[in-house]
Order: sequence, then C-alpha cells, then structure tokens
Amino acid sequence: MNENSGKTYGGKCIDCGSPLELYEIDFGSNRRVMHCISCGLYHFYEKDFLGRWKLVRATKQIGKFH
Repeated sequence: MNENSGKTYGGKCIDCGSPLELYEIDFGSNRRVMHCISCGLYHFYEKDFLGRWKLVRATKQIGKFH
C-alpha cells in the first residue's frame, strides 16, 4: 500500500496504467476487487495455489463474481 493514500495499491490498471484502489476484499473466498482511479475499470483477483494474487478479469461493470 502507498503511504499517501490508505486505499491505493501498488498495481497498475491494465487499460490506462493508473494506480488501483481497493474496492472490496473477501478473506473467506480469497477474492478482492480493485478499482482504477482514472478510467473506472474494476479488476478481479483471486489467490492462486501458491497464495499469490492473480488477475481473473477486468470489467467496467461490477456484478456477481463467479
């Protein structure tokens, strides 16, 4: 996390390259949603077998994540 903003993440948007902001995290199912500050794209991550966060999909609309 960045020291300037408590919600800013070190990752970059796959579309515009802007910083990502934490939108939602679910520790029970090991999922998190990051939101791009600039273009509004949502990035959905899941933990892989080794415990690292892996990008599953990116979309403009947030809905039921499967």
